[in-house]
Amino acid sequence: MRIKPFGTLLGSLVLVHVGAAAQAGSWDFTPRVSVSQTYTDNVNLVPRSEDKESDSVSQLNTGFSLQRSGGRTDLSLGYNLQSLAYWEDDGRNTVYHQFAGTSTTTLIRETLFLDASASYGQQLRDSRDGFAGDNISTTDRSDVARYSVSPYWRQGFGSFATGELRYAWDKVDYQSGGITSNNSENQRIQATLNSGPRFTTVGWTLSYSWDESTYDDGTDVTLESLEALVRLNLSPQFSVYAAGGDERNRYNRAAEAADPDDTFWRAGFTWLPGPRTSLDAFYGERFFDDTYGLTFSHRFRHATWQVNYSESITSLARANAANGGGNLPDDTDTYISKRLTISASGQRSKLSWGGAASREERLYQTEGRGDEDISSVSANLGWRVAPRTQATLSSQWQRSDYDRDSRKDDLWNVGLGLSRTLGANTSAAIEYRYQERDSNQDDFDYQENRVTATLSRTF
Repeated sequence: MRIKPFGTLLGSLVLVHVGAAAQAGSWDFTPRVSVSQTYTDNVNLVPRSEDKESDSVSQLNTGFSLQRSGGRTDLSLGYNLQSLAYWEDDGRNTVYHQFAGTSTTTLIRETLFLDASASYGQQLRDSRDGFAGDNISTTDRSDVARYSVSPYWRQGFGSFATGELRYAWDKVDYQSGGITSNNSENQRIQATLNSGPRFTTVGWTLSYSWDESTYDDGTDVTLESLEALVRLNLSPQFSVYAAGGDERNRYNRAAEAADPDDTFWRAGFTWLPGPRTSLDAFYGERFFDDTYGLTFSHRFRHATWQVNYSESITSLARANAANGGGNLPDDTDTYISKRLTISASGQRSKLSWGGAASREERLYQTEGRGDEDISSVSANLGWRVAPRTQATLSSQWQRSDYDRDSRKDDLWNVGLGLSRTLGANTSAAIEYRYQERDSNQDDFDYQENRVTATLSRTF
């Protein structure tokens, strides 16, 4: 396995440096180790038409977490060394490195700050291969490093206004051959100026955004916008607003795609009927069509519900840098995203639960790529069976429809687990998981049953 950890090492050095620079605050260092044994009846996730290979996999995870709070810096990072040994075919044996860290540092009190982050892990090269929950299945994946640095300045102008200016630099670096040309470097400048307490009935906001993604294959994407918003506060609970501006975008696009340089506008309202409920909705027009937005949340006594709908234009590089993957990394492209998400979670007595549903339509701007529709539903349930014993049930479903190859897939994943605390620093768990992919194309269906037993300890 080849590892090129320079970027991640650089990011982690930034994290540790800014943490060590502060004089006050406390450090919390926690080493950890876990041993797992997994049996799978389809280690390669081969189609139903082929003979499945079963295997037993021994897994050793050793690592640590480091946290710091207080003073000028808040820091959180963790490292894990994952070793996998396959009993039936030791040629599959491998080692993975996994790292994630974030920090926020106050450089000048109440004025200048610095955010930094770095991560190193594994990602499926094709998100249609399955739910990327672990590295047991020998499907095609790549090591990927992500790191970012973002200084920002906040300034108050008396009762007139408050402002923020932020610069962000980040990089996505795939380590495997074949997709390294899609490594990307991203830069973003964001500036906002909001009306201060002097403005009570009428408020306003000025905002500017410039976002550039540059790929190693020579292509680039630039998204730029300037917006002015005016808000009329009709009551402490209800306000209406209108906004307009101009956007200038540059990216590869098909001849029939809409011109991405245009003016835009939107109008909407914000309603806060009580301390537990909020609603914001708007309608407007952008270069690609009429556009809508919705954000709703309500908190019950034992549960919280949220609904969000958004329409935006983004690049695959920006999406991967922001959310850690989930897109196909073998393309440099730009798409218009129309996404609806509904989520709920709650807890009462010994029972905790959560669920989410989403649907996203991706309208790609290059010729021949086609569009994508991705729908998903997930749910989890936790039950405290005894003071030191927890039972869990989880499920996921995803349907994807890709125009570029007329492929439609359904992915299923169901897990049932039981965990128990054996001591102050020791726990044990056992889990059964079933996953399946159904496809309208031959040789893409598979099924897998898996059982995993784990013993964990922190020091």
